[in-house]
Amino acid sequence: MHGSIEEIQIAGLSCMLYLPDGYGVHDICYPVVYINGEAPVKEILAELKKADVPAKFLLLAIKPQNWNDDFTPWKSPAFRKGEEAPKGNADLYIEKLAGKIKPYMDGHFRTKQKDCILLGYSLGGLTALYTLYKTDLFTKIGTVSGSLWYDGFMELIERRPLEKENLHIYLSLGKKETQSRNPRMGRVAECTDRIQAMLKKSLGEEQVLFEWNDGGHFHEIPKRFAKALQWLLRI
Repeated sequence: MHGSIEEIQIAGLSCMLYLPDGYGVHDICYPVVYINGEAPVKEILAELKKADVPAKFLLLAIKPQNWNDDFTPWKSPAFRKGEEAPKGNADLYIEKLAGKIKPYMDGHFRTKQKDCILLGYSLGGLTALYTLYKTDLFTKIGTVSGSLWYDGFMELIERRPLEKENLHIYLSLGKKETQSRNPRMGRVAECTDRIQAMLKKSLGEEQVLFEWNDGGHFHEIPKRFAKALQWLLRI
C-alpha cells in the first residue's frame, strides 16, 4: 500500500486517517471519503488497487462512541433479546460530523471541501442515508449492506422524498441477508428495494445505483466498500 494510515482524535472520537502517496509533496487538494464507523482501511485500499482504481483521496473512518446508539435515527426496541434498546443518537453524531469533524478536516488538510463522499456499513450505512435529511454537505452517499430495515426509516423516505440536485446514492446488499433469523432484519431486501425505487423516482435513474453482492451481511466487507467507491469516485 502506498500512502499512510494513522489514528487521530477529532471532536473526542477516534478516527483512522488515510493520506495518499505524495500528499506531503504535491501542493494539491483531494476529495475526502468519510466512513461512519471503524472500517478495514488497508483492505479497502487493496481492493481498489486490484481494480486499478487510484486512491487519490483522503479517507477518514470515524469510530462512534456507541455503534447502536450513534447510528440509529430514533429509538426502537432492542435488536435482540438481552440487548439494550438503541437510543437513537444519530442526530447528535451527524451534528458532530458536520459541525466539527468535517470542518477540522477542511481546516487541517488540503481538501476539496465540496467533493466528499459519506459511506457506511450496516447501521453506519443507514446513518449515511439519514444524514441527507440533516445536512447538505454530502452529495455522494454509499450505504453498504445498510440496515434500511430499521423501524420507520422506509416510511421516512416515503413521507419526505429526497429531491436534491447533484446527489448520487449507491446501495448494495448481500443476496443471503434476507435469511436473518431476526424478522425485522429479514425485511432488509424488501425495504432496500423499495427505498432504491423511491430514490430513483425522486432523483433520477442515473443518480442511484443498487447492486447485489454474494453472501450474507459480513461477507467480503472490504470488497463491498471498494465497489461503492469505484462508482462514487467516477461521478
